[in-house]
Amino acid sequence: MTVNLPSTYPFSDETIQLHVLKRLLVNAMRLLSRARGACRRLFYFFKLYGQHLPLGIKLIFKMPCSVILLRGTMKGSDDPLALLYVGRYGNYHYLQKNLFEECDVVEERKTTLLTFRRHMDRMEAASDVAIVDIGWPYHGLMNRSGVYLEMPDWAGMALELGETWEDTIRLFRHTTRRQDLRHIRLNEYRCEPTNDRAAIEKFYDEMYLPFIESRHGLDAVKASRRHVVRRAGKGCLLQIFKGERVVVAGVVYPEDGALYFLWLGMPSDCIEKPPQAAISAVYYFGIKHALDQGLWAVDFTGTRTFLSDGVFRFKRKWGALVEDSFSPSSLLVRPKNGHLNAARFCQRFPMLVRRNGELEGLLLSVDAPLDDKRLSQLNALYGCNGISRMTVVDLSGHGKAGCRDVAVGDLEFRLIGAGLDHYADHYAKHAVRDSGL
Repeated sequence: MTVNLPSTYPFSDETIQLHVLKRLLVNAMRLLSRARGACRRLFYFFKLYGQHLPLGIKLIFKMPCSVILLRGTMKGSDDPLALLYVGRYGNYHYLQKNLFEECDVVEERKTTLLTFRRHMDRMEAASDVAIVDIGWPYHGLMNRSGVYLEMPDWAGMALELGETWEDTIRLFRHTTRRQDLRHIRLNEYRCEPTNDRAAIEKFYDEMYLPFIESRHGLDAVKASRRHVVRRAGKGCLLQIFKGERVVVAGVVYPEDGALYFLWLGMPSDCIEKPPQAAISAVYYFGIKHALDQGLWAVDFTGTRTFLSDGVFRFKRKWGALVEDSFSPSSLLVRPKNGHLNAARFCQRFPMLVRRNGELEGLLLSVDAPLDDKRLSQLNALYGCNGISRMTVVDLSGHGKAGCRDVAVGDLEFRLIGAGLDHYADHYAKHAVRDSGL
């Protein structure tokens, strides 16, 4: 349809049509980019864990879920926390174990993905923080308004190797070079790769199963014996010896120029109190093995996306970068405005979030002013290659209102001054990125 404009109108029909066409193309490219990213994450996951495809299909069509109100004290503190969990238990036991020192179930309602909202709306008033764990693809439908923070349930971590072993060691963090490598030498660990089927089966029964059950409990997704044996046969089992005894071992698998760390295990009597730097030895010798094989990267596979998570920090210290390539699912997180306990939760558990197709670190400071010293501490604690930016919401009252950008090392920090009554507005998918409040 042709639009006849007045002769005084500053733009011609052709200019308007070109502008509309440009906007349509830009929006189409954005949708294509998001779809491509989701497909890439799915391909990456099923390439390594294709044996779990029937389980994945089952989860898509699994309708039952629960709405659970938990109340207890936060991990590592005496601060109280009321958490509303909505989901199908995919990450429930991990959240319960890692967010709470101790907790009780105040109320639980069994429901379905079609009917949980009425229970959630009623119970949310008694909570400080709500976490929705309904999985892909339903989390996207739940967060169409963008009021929730989208936190990947798992992210990938990988190390790009240097040209030489000396170049690769320089990628490790200073504390890793100073402490872990020294402990590996002092304990005289040695590595023996093997493809022996009997050794692999023994690893599966006596190391892998006890280790994964201890670490992940009811959340554990166990690989089948057949799959582990096949992958270890094509790759290898790295056995770490201390004296004449294997104290830890891991299955690694080469593909497309990268060495994938797939499964780790140790004897049952070592799990509660692992030998000093034993797990570090697996990483050390695994990285060295990859370089000896002429590979260009080591992929540490999936990691939880709380920046304070011990496994995330352990992989980070070996120079790994984090990327949103492992899982298409998100945990939807919404802390409440005006709740000091919710603000302290955000301070104690900084997160990686999905924003504008990138991973952004999201932190909060309730008590300490954000001076240069504090920013350097935050960068040392949580900074990681692959994070596009750190956003720090400042509730201390010592900083400036609005927002400003500062560089700390190689990472950009965005500092946002906020009050307790509206700080949680920044914990949303579409929180402001390029302007003030």
